[in-house]
Amino acid sequence: MVYLHGKFIDFRDMKKSLSKGLILVFLFNSLVVISLNTTGQEWIAPIQNTILLSGNFAELRATHFHSGIDIRTGGVEGLPVVCVKDGVLARVGVSPTGYGQVLYIEHADGTTTVYGHLQRFVPQIAEIVRKIQYDQESFRIDEDMRSYGLTFRQGDTIAYSGNTGSSGGPHLHFEIRDTRTEYTVNPLHYYRIRDTKSPVVRMIYLYSISDEGVVEFLRQCPVKQIQSGCYEGGQVSVPAGRIGIGVYAVDYMNDSWNKLGIYDMSLMAAGDTLFRMKTDTCSFGQSCFINDVKDFDKYKKKETVYRCFGNYQEQFKAITNKNKGNIIVSKDSVVKVKVWLADRNGNQTTVSLKLKGKQNNSEQVAGEEILRYDRAHILQVGDCLVKIDSGGLFFSTKKRLCVEKDTLSGRDIFVLSEKEVPLFKKAHLFIRGVYSPKAIICEVNASGKKFPLETRLEAEGVSADIGYLNRYTVVEDWEAPTITYLGKLPGQTLGFRIKDDLSGIAAYRGEVNGKWCLFSYDPRVNLLKCSLTEPVFEVGKTHEIKITVTDKAGNVREKKISL
Repeated sequence: MVYLHGKFIDFRDMKKSLSKGLILVFLFNSLVVISLNTTGQEWIAPIQNTILLSGNFAELRATHFHSGIDIRTGGVEGLPVVCVKDGVLARVGVSPTGYGQVLYIEHADGTTTVYGHLQRFVPQIAEIVRKIQYDQESFRIDEDMRSYGLTFRQGDTIAYSGNTGSSGGPHLHFEIRDTRTEYTVNPLHYYRIRDTKSPVVRMIYLYSISDEGVVEFLRQCPVKQIQSGCYEGGQVSVPAGRIGIGVYAVDYMNDSWNKLGIYDMSLMAAGDTLFRMKTDTCSFGQSCFINDVKDFDKYKKKETVYRCFGNYQEQFKAITNKNKGNIIVSKDSVVKVKVWLADRNGNQTTVSLKLKGKQNNSEQVAGEEILRYDRAHILQVGDCLVKIDSGGLFFSTKKRLCVEKDTLSGRDIFVLSEKEVPLFKKAHLFIRGVYSPKAIICEVNASGKKFPLETRLEAEGVSADIGYLNRYTVVEDWEAPTITYLGKLPGQTLGFRIKDDLSGIAAYRGEVNGKWCLFSYDPRVNLLKCSLTEPVFEVGKTHEIKITVTDKAGNVREKKISL
């Protein structure tokens, strides 16, 4: 299948498609380039070397489905990034997080290509970006560039690959979007990578689903590989009732060790298809569905488990399901289950198992309260009040509320659940009390580490919006950030280490001789740096440098040095 002007064309219709200008070209023995427009211009690779992926489209991430593909750069930065086809520069972004330095180029066929985590732009873009940063006195910018009329021909170098923003290592993040809707499209509809490997299934997980919608992990089901792409799970006894299936699966491509996500997956039970996921396109507005698809607890343990059941999955563009993906197993019955997986190159894997129903002896504990996923709830524990809208939970959960004491500070920790529970819609948390403007609500993990939230000071307490039922407390941050001068760094730069151990850094400003100067910030290593080639640095003069850093509680620290 290929994506052609909003439609998918099967390769069996290749002869017909070729008459419409669909062309296949082998590039560097690794990538097949597919022309998808009637002008005859072929798409070329954004990096002109062997294309290997470290991440693919719609794979499971912590808070979202991956919106593009990550192209490996061999652990180095500075590779030329080229325009994949003729286009106009539409947008540019610079940020210490997210895509880092990023370009958006619009093309005449209604698509936009995105190039992220860049090291630097080519001079004609860099000069404009620099002027915008100085005009706005901000390192971080997100600018519409259409008015500048910068056009690029296919193959023109537009930037150089890097490791900026929230990147975990040098690579190029590459996306293709529908310009009008901004829906992302799987780039492997446009490019064919060299891949002859079928998806790998590590384990099947089984869950019970109560009448109230509470999901309980039952057991893991080992699978045995019978032959290439074929696994057996045998017969497994489960309590009679509703059963959910989770598939711990990964995919690989040739010549790469990186784990990739699953492109296509189906669940069939008793001959009926209950679940189908096919990741052709995705919307940024649907990132909220991520924890309806993945097993949140297993993901924290580095396991990519796709749940083939969920209360909201039918609203997600990539999924269709029936009866919410639930398998009904009666006492003494045997239900045949088959899971089918495929990658974008058509390599397939199947898993077969049988579920045998046994007497369901589990009973709800008398008086045990259930938070239904389809109802609104108000939770109150001590001075803490939480409002959850109807549909705010992915699944129903058992109500567990208590107040603990922080052993070091004596502060109240408000416990909203036995374990961290992700929410489909953010809930409103209010903690009553008399607090100063320095008060910060923090989420507290099992080891006691605190994660500050955006906190609002109200007349009778403090409030925040939360994405999880977990443990929360209030701390007051009176300590300003720290600033450490690191001296001259390689590459004619000045370096400063800026840190804030509680509420986090909200803003910074660098001035040289009283004038704003461009300082870049990398929060991954707490590094603030400035090039000595900036125009404020004049040869033979003494320079007074002032760094001002503000944290999220409003505490301010300044540091001055002479150079």
